[in-house]
Amino acid sequence: MRLLFVGYNLRSGGVQRALINTIKYLADSLNQHQIDLFLFSYEDEWAKEIPSHVNIIKSNYLLNLVATPFQVVLAKKNPIKIILRIILTILVRIIKPEKFFAYLFRRHNNFTGYDIAVSYFNDVSPYTFFNRGCNQFVTDFVEAKKKIAWIHSDPEKIGFYHDYCLKTYEKFDNVILVSEACRISFNRIVPELKDKTYVVYNLFPIEDIRDKAVAYQVSRENNKLQFITVARIDNKTKRIDRAIEVCKILNQNNIRDFKWIFIGDGPDLSKNRKLVKKYGVSHLVEFLGEKSNPFPYIASSDLFVLTSDYEGFPMVVGEAHILGVPVISTEYIAVNEQITDGKNGIIVSHNL
Repeated sequence: MRLLFVGYNLRSGGVQRALINTIKYLADSLNQHQIDLFLFSYEDEWAKEIPSHVNIIKSNYLLNLVATPFQVVLAKKNPIKIILRIILTILVRIIKPEKFFAYLFRRHNNFTGYDIAVSYFNDVSPYTFFNRGCNQFVTDFVEAKKKIAWIHSDPEKIGFYHDYCLKTYEKFDNVILVSEACRISFNRIVPELKDKTYVVYNLFPIEDIRDKAVAYQVSRENNKLQFITVARIDNKTKRIDRAIEVCKILNQNNIRDFKWIFIGDGPDLSKNRKLVKKYGVSHLVEFLGEKSNPFPYIASSDLFVLTSDYEGFPMVVGEAHILGVPVISTEYIAVNEQITDGKNGIIVSHNL
């Protein structure tokens, strides 16, 4: 049997970790079968966990550049890549995403003879110019007996609507969602496809997570509680700005015996660092950036905090549970499938 998984990248993030866990599980269970992994953006550092017998297929130069987060392109300080990425950003707005990605995909024309092809990354939204394309590639540029799409978010919250879903997902044999609540949400949008939908919860390699949690030592401030949030630093969805507001309120009420650590990168990292200074809470907040292994920080913390406006089935909540760290989370569509309020976590409203 030949399987193909198509993904955007393997950089730190819940969907990326879910993909790695799925690939590792299948590679171990189906070691007599061929598994190919096509990544729009490839970096050696983030591919170390993929089993050696999984065939990683790299994209062409332009597709790789498009699928690399812009803040990463900027950080590498290559003026040619920065200018080219800006030009591509303008171009995709002029010719529209489907035509733009079809042009980039044309050079990858040898994806034939698969038994199953999986689009593992859903489009971030129907309206985005980048952070999309896996669905289009699998439906239009891959030959496979069965095609499967994965959806990792709350379909209604990310702006999925009937015509978009019907046009995109009627081309797939099955649509997998990561929680029952997400499946219900999708079926509400496009009931014509409800017989294609299934729930597959994210896989958690328990022993692997526990081993990584002791891979290195982390220091923490004495006599202070340590809170931790691991997320993409994106205020639109993850609402890290809300966490900083909480720190401001606590500081104003003379509650300062804690340190809140944030691990992750994203478009609002610089903005949130400025907000921390503006509110005078630099002594309470620390941004550590992206970590390929955040588990020692999670394990050493007293509390894991999720502040998102919406989620699908966040990996970090399950990972915190595995490491025995209590969770406080805002409400999201599948929160009751992960947290029993007052038993293995506390669920709070979005209001401060």
